[in-house]
Amino acid sequence: MSDFLDHLRSGCERCGLRGRKVLLAVSGGADSMALVRGMLELRAEFNLSLHAAHLDHQLRGELSRQDSLWVERTCAAWEIALTLGQRNVPAEAARRKLGLEEAARRVRYEFLDETARAEGCTHLAVAHTADDQVETVMHHILRGTGLAGLRGVPRTRTLPSGIVLVRPLLAANRQEIESYLASLGQDFRQDESNADPQFTRTRLRHHLLPLLEREFNPQVRRALLRLAEQARQVEEALACAAGRVLDEALVETSPAACRLDCSPLKSLPVHLLRECFVLLWKRQEWPRQRLGSAALDRLVALVQGEKGRQIHLPGPITATKKRGELILRHTPAEPAE
Repeated sequence: MSDFLDHLRSGCERCGLRGRKVLLAVSGGADSMALVRGMLELRAEFNLSLHAAHLDHQLRGELSRQDSLWVERTCAAWEIALTLGQRNVPAEAARRKLGLEEAARRVRYEFLDETARAEGCTHLAVAHTADDQVETVMHHILRGTGLAGLRGVPRTRTLPSGIVLVRPLLAANRQEIESYLASLGQDFRQDESNADPQFTRTRLRHHLLPLLEREFNPQVRRALLRLAEQARQVEEALACAAGRVLDEALVETSPAACRLDCSPLKSLPVHLLRECFVLLWKRQEWPRQRLGSAALDRLVALVQGEKGRQIHLPGPITATKKRGELILRHTPAEPAE
């Protein structure tokens, strides 16, 4: 058995894919073709039902169309059902005021999520690899990140629709993937935009990481993967600890408000207290993206301060400290008529 298939088998187990209907995101590149071929090999063993999806981002003109046709012919030859889509990413980038990379990512996941729901899939599998994880962690470090960013991309994540996004190839590297494809005589499509230096990931892949390997640490990729795994473990431990403290502190809760006893909160380390509020926002299904670092700092100061007062947070949410309790109220804006 190849190293690649060993990694994929382990990834399928860890992602809980046994007996599932899985949508496979297929770009036509080496990583996604290895994902499809490997999942086909493991289909009977894991009792999988598979459906593929490919999106033409309309970034490369005729070459993008040729990629779609190639993926269509390949999936037909393998007798795997395929959904093809087209989205004008440059137009979407302009409309949403986003860079091309971010617009392409958002549009792609919207298409994949829609397709998964339409086809009755429970899981969406994307072909992110160990090399992608390395690039993600480095990108987060360069942008400035907290502990959560050092984890890189998670192996599994539940989308708002309920579809579970999975990355069963996170332990496989590109060398293993290319060796696997070569052993099958399987070709794949080359996207020349992967060498375009206007994209941050391209510069990380072709310039920064090779420089770090050459001049600082030949094992820098392994070190970054180890860092991501350690950060994931610490974050899981923090989440467990925050959950216990939050359960102890909660006095009363409803969808629009909650009341907490400040006694078990005020002596916590700041990072753990911040984690408690992040978890509370998730449980309440309040707008997490608005709970930024500044808002968390204000909540910490309110809990740890001696005097009762009220603060206003994005959401909009009011937080009031009164007689040793913290009262949080979420009052969404009325929809425009």
